Amino acid sequence: MVAIAAFSSSGQEKPAHNPKLGLFVYILASAAVIGGFLFGYDTSVVSAAMLYMPDAPGLKPMDTVWQEVLVSISPGMAAVGSLMSGTSSDYIGRRKVILGASAIFTIGALVCAASVNKIMLLVGRVLLGIAIGFASMIVPVYLGETAPTHVRGMLVSAFALMISFGQVVANVTGGAFSYIDPYNVGWRLMFAFAAVPSAFQFVCFIFLPETPRWLYENGFEEETREVLEKVYNGDKEWVEYEMAEIIAFNEDQQKENEKMHASGPVIWRILKTPHVLKACFIGSMLQAFQQLAGINTILYYTADIIRSSGISNNHTTIWISVALSVCNFIGPFIPMSLIERVGRRIIFLFSCGLVVLSLIFIGVAFLLVNHDSAATFPGNQYGTNFNSSYPDAKGCMAYTNCDFCVTTDACGFCHDANTKQGYCLPASSDNPEDYSSTGSCTSVNGSIPNNFQWEKYYCDTKFTILPIIACGVYLLTFSSGFTSLPWVLNSEFYPMWARSTCVSISTTSNWVFNLIIALTYLSLTQVIGKYGAFWLYAGLTIIAFVFILFLVPETKGYSIEEVEMLFMNKKQRREAETRRRETVTEVRSRLNSTVSFGGQLQVHKY
Repeated sequence: MVAIAAFSSSGQEKPAHNPKLGLFVYILASAAVIGGFLFGYDTSVVSAAMLYMPDAPGLKPMDTVWQEVLVSISPGMAAVGSLMSGTSSDYIGRRKVILGASAIFTIGALVCAASVNKIMLLVGRVLLGIAIGFASMIVPVYLGETAPTHVRGMLVSAFALMISFGQVVANVTGGAFSYIDPYNVGWRLMFAFAAVPSAFQFVCFIFLPETPRWLYENGFEEETREVLEKVYNGDKEWVEYEMAEIIAFNEDQQKENEKMHASGPVIWRILKTPHVLKACFIGSMLQAFQQLAGINTILYYTADIIRSSGISNNHTTIWISVALSVCNFIGPFIPMSLIERVGRRIIFLFSCGLVVLSLIFIGVAFLLVNHDSAATFPGNQYGTNFNSSYPDAKGCMAYTNCDFCVTTDACGFCHDANTKQGYCLPASSDNPEDYSSTGSCTSVNGSIPNNFQWEKYYCDTKFTILPIIACGVYLLTFSSGFTSLPWVLNSEFYPMWARSTCVSISTTSNWVFNLIIALTYLSLTQVIGKYGAFWLYAGLTIIAFVFILFLVPETKGYSIEEVEMLFMNKKQRREAETRRRETVTEVRSRLNSTVSFGGQLQVHKY
């Protein structure tokens, strides 16, 4: 841990009182965090829609590969979108990127809703991914550069809260629309609903301003002051302090650039500036660890996880998803209420430690489900109606119990309704949810003969409820810090010249690892089992805990310009403080030349 001098980056002491927030800040923050809502809505609505899309007209047959592609293409394209938004937000401004994200999201939602085949649906998911990549990068930057210091952490945490709220709404609307002809209309309405908040955000940002720091960086000094007047509700002392902060930092950075002969792409300057490169590495790893803790395994595959625990009804599955998403929504209120009092590190470490325990709990729950699931008959008892030459027949026959059997996409469990013991058989290519392709659960005149039942996704077990409870605990502990803190810290870590690029890189890290998790979960469960997958995530989260403990500094109470110095060594920090105190002498003399006539503030331009 490091400490910096009690002076601000401008060398001017902060006003003794906190500014009184006006309506403007609440309107601005509320409009901005709609981006978080859309982020959360899309990551969850696909889980409910996937219960029906594989059997929807025009979309079937939809095998595991297509399902994984449709789920994972959005985080994949979000990585592209977040990279694109860094440079573009430097050139055209943060506000215009948010407007672009809102427009693309509206179009993407409508394309998904109107899809008549898998290709069109894939195009819609690509557009949604790009829009989410824009929003996930730019909204924390917009809030971080605009919000007053004493509520900055809380407002960026609100972005994470809205991600969770979007997930709740996605599950509620998924449940509601699942009663409206779900295979033809319901899944379309699930996607179309997202166009409403995205269009609303677009309209809001037509009237909202650019961030004051971007405005000053690009030569709009008068507009900078106007925005600060609104943000600080006319509090002159705070407006002058923030104006001095922005000017001093900007001029100090110009002197530093001249000294270092800084030129070329921003990424090259980042690579040549050790403390900024260090901050970018730490920020990117925090975003990676957020995904390696398995959060989007739970969010993207909620329905699959619930079904695999033993729930067979689709409507029940969706409403259990609603209950789980409520757990995910409750957690972010903890960092929102405590972040400016106890700091970022304590909340982060507390959440991370609990996530490790909850992941172990989920693994234990699925292990109990596995051990309690019905056994399969020995291979010599599969009978004369079983043809081992059918595709996957021999592979399915090798599984020893129901849980191993249904975890594999190609197989299902055919069991005696009385004894529960049964056969692991290859699923029918035409109706995999209803019949096997060979053996005792094949279709005979549209039904299964004798006393057998076919289960494609789940097993009857007395531990059905345990994985669901464990997932609820996990979502509650994860959202109590791990959801919001990577976004909060990345919005604070970087100097203005590198901020959008570094946040873009760290956000890309988030989406790349999101994509890896989304693409590998189903395959991973088939190799090491569901319990093994979650224990793997627990091991990775232990590494995250150690990383946070030793490398992440506390940023509570520092202005966004001061945070940069936390990553410098002692010598660099002393030089930076001295340089900025010299700069403030010039800045304050100019600001003191401001003259008030008849209550109108006249600002001398320099």
